[in-house]
Amino acid sequence: MTLPGLFSTALGVGLLGLVAYDVYATILHSRARAGPIGQNLNRRVWWIARKIAFRCTRARRHLILNAIGPLLLPAFVVTLIVCLMLGYALIYWPQMPDSFNVNEQARSPAWIEAFYFSGTTLTTLGYGDIAPRTTAMRLTALSEVSAGFAFISLAVTYLLTVTNALERKRTVALSFYHQAERGADAAGFLRHHFRRNDFQGLETIFASAARDLQSLLESHVEHPVIHYFHPVEVHKSLPRMLFLVLEIRSVMKCCLDRKVYADICAHPEAETLEETARYVLRQLSTFVNLRVGTADELPPETPETEFPRWIRRFDQTMTRFQVAGIQTQPDVMAGRRRYVKNRLEWEQQLGAFAAFAGYDWDEITGDRDLQEAEDHPSEPDLV
Repeated sequence: MTLPGLFSTALGVGLLGLVAYDVYATILHSRARAGPIGQNLNRRVWWIARKIAFRCTRARRHLILNAIGPLLLPAFVVTLIVCLMLGYALIYWPQMPDSFNVNEQARSPAWIEAFYFSGTTLTTLGYGDIAPRTTAMRLTALSEVSAGFAFISLAVTYLLTVTNALERKRTVALSFYHQAERGADAAGFLRHHFRRNDFQGLETIFASAARDLQSLLESHVEHPVIHYFHPVEVHKSLPRMLFLVLEIRSVMKCCLDRKVYADICAHPEAETLEETARYVLRQLSTFVNLRVGTADELPPETPETEFPRWIRRFDQTMTRFQVAGIQTQPDVMAGRRRYVKNRLEWEQQLGAFAAFAGYDWDEITGDRDLQEAEDHPSEPDLV
């Protein structure tokens, strides 16, 4: 075999090894990162889509980003199929036509014959106009047929499991949706469970929410492509769910009278839920390589505007609790300071994650206007 032939064969074997590793890392192994092919495809496409989408109106941006996740799934499968075909074609090419029987009517340049034979073998079409003649090429063709069967089976399973994971995510989001008055209203969430001068059933809800967040994190670990699925309806997004959990805990610690409601404010399930939410946020930020502090991955607020915004949110929550007959923190100034401290602990990181996911901070939180964070029934129910 000539030197170019050896190089082509080595390159083909290397490409097949890369595909095998990518299938292992993306489909078979749960490690929160796709293989090199899938990872680069996802990140590049998402980066380009965000650059384009953030130049558009909010509604159009959501529609653009909403289309990316569903497109990444078939794009990944097609990319690996093409890489498999090309890898085997590079192995066949130096052997064309000496190691193959080629019909006279099918004569073409060697590289076309190699790619054509690779494609028909991988997809098991087998027209018969080109057939391997030597033992080595017959075994190579047999391995390609096996690889084709295995990959198609794994790809179908992968698509189904990702779809099921997305369905679970929507189900969890809906469990928060109505309790938070169809928006990002943490005070409304707590008022929803205030009956007969006490909070009812929150322990069970907090325990369930912690398990749900852990389940969502595992879905992101098993299927990294889920990072790039952008729901048009904001309440179905993970940033909104994390905000609600962290804001509810901030409100409970800073706005409620902790002596009157000591049982629920210091309940182990409530503390576990907060720790779970913070852990999920840290893990997701690591998975998507967020660099908190960069201009592209932070909400547009500055420190000069954040503190008045937080204080306004705190005061509004206190007023709404008082109207509902809920006992509030008697030391208002101490409550404000603690609330600001709580928001400082997680808002920047969550804001960076929300921006990465393609959302404005106000539509996640409703800090300036709770109505801005409400989803309207007229909006399409997209993934």
